[in-house]
Amino acid sequence: MNKNAEIELRHIQLELENNRSQHLRHFVDQYFCYKNDYVKRTGAANWEAIVWNETVSIKAKNTTNRKEVVKEHVIPLKRITQELEKLSELNNTSLEAIARCLDELTIFATITKDEDKSLREEKLNSKMPPEYDEEGHELFHDPYARYKKVGIEYEKT
Repeated sequence: MNKNAEIELRHIQLELENNRSQHLRHFVDQYFCYKNDYVKRTGAANWEAIVWNETVSIKAKNTTNRKEVVKEHVIPLKRITQELEKLSELNNTSLEAIARCLDELTIFATITKDEDKSLREEKLNSKMPPEYDEEGHELFHDPYARYKKVGIEYEKT
């Protein structure tokens, strides 16, 4: 693991050990950038480089206008935060446990603003659908459950 990714994990670890979660978005996103080499020449995380380079909806793929798309967490950050907080409740905030959690749950996508609106209209912009937690359901632990519920077609790059 590179040094910058490890530093972000340590930030997350400190936040969890001190029952704070308000800054996790920044550290989670930074970790993703550093781990996946979305880095500027200056060494800073390059958030914009994620656009069109991870999961991309079919509709977003067919546009080149950056103003028509949004970059978003496939599994909402609120859910990622809840899973990280569960680690804390279990006294399992090792860097390895945090990294495993983030590596499993942190997936970015580029979708159109209309598709993002569809998620909001179905109240799935910051949570997973109930079926995500229903053992035996076809959407059980499917990271793309929100997209499937609202009909967002996508490709993983």
